[in-house]
Amino acid sequence: MSNSNIFQLFNTTNLEFPVAETTLNELINLFIQRHSCTIEFIEIVIVDDVEIRRINSEYLQRDYITDIISFHYHDVSELRDALSRPSLEGTMYCCLPRIIEQSRELNVKLHTECLRILVHGLLHILGFEDSTVEQKKIMSIEEDAIIQEITI
Repeated sequence: MSNSNIFQLFNTTNLEFPVAETTLNELINLFIQRHSCTIEFIEIVIVDDVEIRRINSEYLQRDYITDIISFHYHDVSELRDALSRPSLEGTMYCCLPRIIEQSRELNVKLHTECLRILVHGLLHILGFEDSTVEQKKIMSIEEDAIIQEITI
């Protein structure tokens, strides 16, 4: 099943994004299966340090560089309705220079760190939070579970 009609990737940097479209399709399929959801549309925008800081400041009132900022375009309370299958729509801004730094700091392959960040963003769009230690632990487990299943 191809998901190319449910996601679009825009790279606004001069850096190469190291994740192929086939791998993005695989990641999205695994996410859909694991979380029993559907995806209406996800926009993935690769940005630089300046742009992620601007977005973080303008929309979240935070003045720092981060790896990803996700915006969902649905009512999160509707996602928690156990009777319906969540349908996701949103935009993820991924700061590739920051992700490159993190991959070096964590001593992991850039490809793997990009996948982890993408899953992290999808989890936020699904309604997961990471403001507490316990929430971060749960998100990390979810990220690892999906990444381990991807054919790298």
